[in-house]
Amino acid sequence: MADTSAIYALISGLGGAALGAGATVYVSIRQFRREIAERDKERSRLQAREEIVRLTSLRFAGRAWLDVVLRAKQNLDAGVAVDLEKFDQDVKEAGGAAAQQGYRVVLPDPSVEGLAAEISDGLSDLSWYLRREIIRTAEGGEPNRFNTLGILSTELGRLIQRRADLNAKLIERIEELALDAGAAIDQARPEA
Repeated sequence: MADTSAIYALISGLGGAALGAGATVYVSIRQFRREIAERDKERSRLQAREEIVRLTSLRFAGRAWLDVVLRAKQNLDAGVAVDLEKFDQDVKEAGGAAAQQGYRVVLPDPSVEGLAAEISDGLSDLSWYLRREIIRTAEGGEPNRFNTLGILSTELGRLIQRRADLNAKLIERIEELALDAGAAIDQARPEA
């Protein structure tokens, strides 16, 4: 009988140890999976934030460049001399690094990417044409030769509309990212 009780105690001890080891492994695996899921959610939130910053900078970069072009065009229309060096510097600052970074990024929607590239190219072309017109008028040329400024007005109007289309798509994407990031944050919070 003593041998039987020792065997029962041994079996109970081994069973308890096996259950304890199994529970420890199971809890460790669940904790590891939770940590991986949390890291994935945090990575998704960070990527969403980075994309929001990038898309927002794209909106502002394009606006600054367009403002430089519009200001120069308005001055030429009014017969006011435009300082070529200042115009070049403003275009370089507004249209240079910030706009190129913003307009030449790979965006999730190919139509948005194409629209951004079209606007960048259009602003670059307008800047070049305005620069030529500034030089020509500084040399005593007549404004609106061959209706250049009228053509520029038409192109500016088209680009303003294209920018409005792009901004609508960018705002839609920013809102989508913000909602997704907000949902990920809500899912990551422990329930009370």
